[in-house]
Amino acid sequence: MNNLSVACSRREFLRRSGAVAGSALAMRHLTAAFAAAKTTQIGAQLYTVRDACKADFAAALKKVASLGYRGVQISGYHGKTVAEVRKFCDDNKLNILATHIGLDEFEKGVDPILKDHDVLKCRYIAIPFLPAQRRKTKEDWLKLAAQFEKWAQELKKRGFTLMYHNHAFEFEAQFDGKPALDLLYDNAPTLQAEPDLYWIAKGGADPAKFLAKFKSRAPMIHCKDMDKTDGSFAEVGSGSFDWDAILKVAKDVGTVGYLVEQDKCKRDPFDSLKMSLEFLKSKGLK
Repeated sequence: MNNLSVACSRREFLRRSGAVAGSALAMRHLTAAFAAAKTTQIGAQLYTVRDACKADFAAALKKVASLGYRGVQISGYHGKTVAEVRKFCDDNKLNILATHIGLDEFEKGVDPILKDHDVLKCRYIAIPFLPAQRRKTKEDWLKLAAQFEKWAQELKKRGFTLMYHNHAFEFEAQFDGKPALDLLYDNAPTLQAEPDLYWIAKGGADPAKFLAKFKSRAPMIHCKDMDKTDGSFAEVGSGSFDWDAILKVAKDVGTVGYLVEQDKCKRDPFDSLKMSLEFLKSKGLK
């Protein structure tokens, strides 16, 4: 099946159909995209090996694939065209599970973003960060929620999913006794979550309990761990997190992509990616 041609034809149908029918069709397409890929549950978030990607993107992807990964999340094109990025991934049999696209790019318009993602054959797009000056007050967060909801609805109509990736600041900021992150999701019901487990814990919440709030709303999670002694980033399975609880909840809420990311590594980042992959595979993921 040609995923790109299917995506185009279905988006045309969505434009002509009612909202309910369009939504159902988009969900079937998203499910089919993962069913068609045999080994894409686990993905390497390429931010982990960003220096290697910057130096030689093609070589970095080849090395990621050699570790046993069959999926990636793209964070930046490192001066390459989206067609080149897609070719690098195809050459190494890597499925692009998701991307990170900055808020500033969305504010320029969604059409160029979706055109690029048609080329990438990627349905999941996450906004990875919010500048400090955009999130100072409750009104700032409500304004962001309204804009995110507008984008999320537009993407959904066209067969894509918009997610938001959290850090710790969304828990540290409180309004009316609730974390700012709750304010964002409560006021943007179409927006999906890309929970980052390390930053959830850093923000003072329990990763498994937080994830449990997102039934059918957390298609991707960032898999990280926290060092037991100093609280720094750690390879998945080597730190303080209860992975049996986390993975059970992830399955219950419908997570389909387990994206391994380590912001800072105490060893070669590729070695860290390998360790995390081996642990997740030992838990039955692939």
